[in-house]
Amino acid sequence: MAGEFGRYIAEKRLEKDVKLRPIAERLGMSVTYLSDIIKGRRNPPDRDGLEILAEMLCLSEEEKGIMFDLAGRERNQVSPDLTEYIMDETLPNARAAFRKARNANLGDDFWQEINEIINKRGGN
Repeated sequence: MAGEFGRYIAEKRLEKDVKLRPIAERLGMSVTYLSDIIKGRRNPPDRDGLEILAEMLCLSEEEKGIMFDLAGRERNQVSPDLTEYIMDETLPNARAAFRKARNANLGDDFWQEINEIINKRGGN
């Protein structure tokens, strides 16, 4: 049974009328293997593979973010597009902030405030 990632990819693929074979070829895998990913039998591709999927499915930045989040959840990992940033050795305060927020049981309301601060500083 397809997980959320597989359902999302299938939905976007059908919306854009993109066939499995060209996607599989670009990803360097068989159609069967790709079909297994979509059906939730195998893990989503790595970050490079996800970038190829986003390109082939003409995903917007928002759709791409959703896809990365779903892939991360399916793998029980941080979204692949965030790992490098979070683990950057020059950003120890980012990791410390995540741990403190977790330990203080801060929810989405807290992160909404953080997003508003970032937006005020010119982030998007």
